[in-house]
Amino acid sequence: MNSNEIRKKFLEYFINKGHENLQSDSLIPSDPTVLLTLAGMLPFKPIFLGIESAKYKRVTTAQKCIRTNDINNVGLTTRHHTFFEMLGNFSFGDYFKKEAIEFAWDLLVNIFGIDKNNLVVAVYEKDDESYQIWEKDIKIPKDKIYRLDEENNFWAAGPTGPCGPCSEIYYDYGTGCNKKDCNPACDCERFLEIWNLVFIQYDRQNDNSLKILPKKNIDTGMGLERIARVLQNKKDNFDTDIFAPIFKKLPNKSLSSKIIADHTRAMTHLISDLILPSNESRGYVLRRIIRRAVLHGRKLNIKSPFLPDLCNVVIEQMSDVYPMLKTQANLIKKTVEAEEESFCQTLEHGMQMIEDLFVKYESTKKLNGEDVFKLHDTFGFPFDITLEIAAEKGFSVDKDGFNFLMEKQKSKARASHEKWQEHLLMLKAVYKEKYGKTKFLGYDKLKTDAKILSIIPEDNIIVLDKTPFYPEGGGQIGDTGIIQNQIVVNTYGEIGGIIFHKMQSIENLKEGMTVYVCVDSGKRQSTTVHHTATHLLHFALRQVLGEEVKQAGSYVGPNYLRFDFTFGRALAASEIEEVELIVNEKIKKKFAVVKAETSYKKACEMGAMALFSEKYGDKVRVVEIKDVSCELCGGCHVKNVSEVGLFKIIKEEALQSGVRRIEAVAGETSKVFIIYKSKSMKDQIDKLMRQHLLLQAKKDFMGGGKFLEASVFDVEQTEIDSLIKAVNEKDVYKVNKFLEHLEGRLGWLKDRSKNLKKEIEDLEAKKALKEAGLLLSNTIKINDVNFLSAKLCEIPMNNLRIIGDELINSLKSGIIVLSSTVENKVLFLVMISDDLVQKGFNAGKIVKILSLTCGGGGGGKSNKAEAGGKDISKIDKAIENVVQIISQNQ
Repeated sequence: MNSNEIRKKFLEYFINKGHENLQSDSLIPSDPTVLLTLAGMLPFKPIFLGIESAKYKRVTTAQKCIRTNDINNVGLTTRHHTFFEMLGNFSFGDYFKKEAIEFAWDLLVNIFGIDKNNLVVAVYEKDDESYQIWEKDIKIPKDKIYRLDEENNFWAAGPTGPCGPCSEIYYDYGTGCNKKDCNPACDCERFLEIWNLVFIQYDRQNDNSLKILPKKNIDTGMGLERIARVLQNKKDNFDTDIFAPIFKKLPNKSLSSKIIADHTRAMTHLISDLILPSNESRGYVLRRIIRRAVLHGRKLNIKSPFLPDLCNVVIEQMSDVYPMLKTQANLIKKTVEAEEESFCQTLEHGMQMIEDLFVKYESTKKLNGEDVFKLHDTFGFPFDITLEIAAEKGFSVDKDGFNFLMEKQKSKARASHEKWQEHLLMLKAVYKEKYGKTKFLGYDKLKTDAKILSIIPEDNIIVLDKTPFYPEGGGQIGDTGIIQNQIVVNTYGEIGGIIFHKMQSIENLKEGMTVYVCVDSGKRQSTTVHHTATHLLHFALRQVLGEEVKQAGSYVGPNYLRFDFTFGRALAASEIEEVELIVNEKIKKKFAVVKAETSYKKACEMGAMALFSEKYGDKVRVVEIKDVSCELCGGCHVKNVSEVGLFKIIKEEALQSGVRRIEAVAGETSKVFIIYKSKSMKDQIDKLMRQHLLLQAKKDFMGGGKFLEASVFDVEQTEIDSLIKAVNEKDVYKVNKFLEHLEGRLGWLKDRSKNLKKEIEDLEAKKALKEAGLLLSNTIKINDVNFLSAKLCEIPMNNLRIIGDELINSLKSGIIVLSSTVENKVLFLVMISDDLVQKGFNAGKIVKILSLTCGGGGGGKSNKAEAGGKDISKIDKAIENVVQIISQNQ
């Protein structure tokens, strides 16, 4: 019975028993206390807690779940996963223990056909009622019913509230640790838990007493992966049809392959629910899963991007049950591809650094916390990956040292920001009491003469009687500029209150002076353009996505704008394009941007939109654009929407659950961005084309192939000129099409070059094997030990390994030292046959002699080691040193 049939039979069984079949909930739970949906019961937790009433009395589901608490056990055991499907049936104040137990036994034995002699059950040690049902009603022999303690067989939603005993059903494989007292609580894997029945019957009080609930509930969960294993007569979840299609794409069924297969399912479903990689919260869980999969791909010698192809297998396999997989297929594959490529670069640099640390701490077998922190903080190498690699090498890590430095860094950043904010609040209170409010002129003027009322020397802050400087707030950055002959680096405070000018220096400035005050007009103008653009963007988003879109935050600066809004999914490319077109069409209408001060009540009567996160006084400023928007806003805006120029979205991403973020450019900034981007892509295409032609020529030289004409891929200056014309004409459609055109060329060249590199690697590998045969004649005898050394040129380490493997197999017994000069550096590979390792020869020690002589570093195992060096002139000397050591070893 395949997994789809199992899922279907389970749901049909309970539908026939009067249960409503509900669709799987998202992996993003509505419960704020939980990061991800980790159990089938989680969507119903508000019902169990009495917060919500149940729409149906009986429910059945197949719920997708993510758990990462056992991530390090994936593949090591037969039953642990990060992603799994939980089959469940639930009763809300309807049936209870007897019916739940009878349903479970009937389904397992009579529908699924499991031999009841292979099943055992566990009950909570104090739950006599359940014990009696299993013994008297179901006729389970007493020696197959186990009483377990509260830790194993009692469920609770928290320290107080709904809770109750459990009864678990296990498949008994008959063999395990062979201890006399072995029971289902043992970790020996003799007993596989396949179904947990939770009887929610109590309400735990503050004094820890248990009060009987007026309505008792049933919550059950059975892992699809586990029941499939039992029904398909397998001893490992990974041997079922659930994982078979993924393993077909992998070289073997090793531990690494199992981890990749598991993690592929997890990342595919996480992204389908619009969770994207990031450095915090759910995004970090996803990032960690992708990175672990890439790392284990490297262990299988998979170097080209491979995860998108595996994700596609999951999409094809499961989209009938979870349609969002098909809907978000492009997002899934593109996200995984980008994350994989990014991490591969980090991994390349980090692996060399961590190998150096292994050499450095060889004597203690413990990596220093400061070095590991530097690896993480400076080079972006993930700490959890360091832990995993270190454990495999037999090294421990100074976690306390790492955590101390990590927390110190975070605390310093938090403390600095919080301290400044508290200080600023104190300054506002003191100086507003002393001087009242600063007269703000900045809506109409950018320069004026003003009087210095006060100087706060410890903060380099100046207070004026009036100012054109806009203070940071409402998403808009604070103005910069000049007071007299000194630079203003930021502006704080609030319009209608006191305004502070943060100075680079207060030299030659004195209280009571009348000074010349001038805002950086170019920066202000670009910021103003972006602020008006946010209002246009908000309007367009509501037009395209619906009225439920609400602003959730913003940043308005001179270089770009950032707009956060409530929405539950990623925008399609067509939706982004439509938003851009609406904004640019409104810009072409040349509507005036009307600003007016009025009462809050009057503004509300006008229909002005307010932000719930903002506090408004009695007097408010209304910014209105005809046929677009009417909003309460204290920010700076252009006089006419035509000043916004061309509007272009440059990024759209998830910020958190239910909140998206758009980054965009407008005005002169958009011109600079688009033209720079197009010229940058042209340069990339030119560079890639040259590389492509060199690769093609190399392939032709090595083994044939058809030469391609470069002119097909050239980007002519006339095309760039056409783009600039489209920008000036504010034709975003032409701009987008041209950029897509360039991206298409780039993509083709990258793919083709990647394929060429692989073809060249294959040819080089074949050449390396031929080279190995020719090198055998270099073998000499040193005290009856076969010793072969060879100096090679431009042979990368991958091919050195191929040559080394071929030579050691041919020699049977011997020591091989290979060197290769690549880009003015030297690579060393040392290989020693097992019989000589047993006699005391060590490749790791020999490679250290080689690398130290040539000014480098490296290491490895007793039979195989690798290193690098900087001084190629010392290669012969290094080989001589090795020959001397081998001679002495005898």
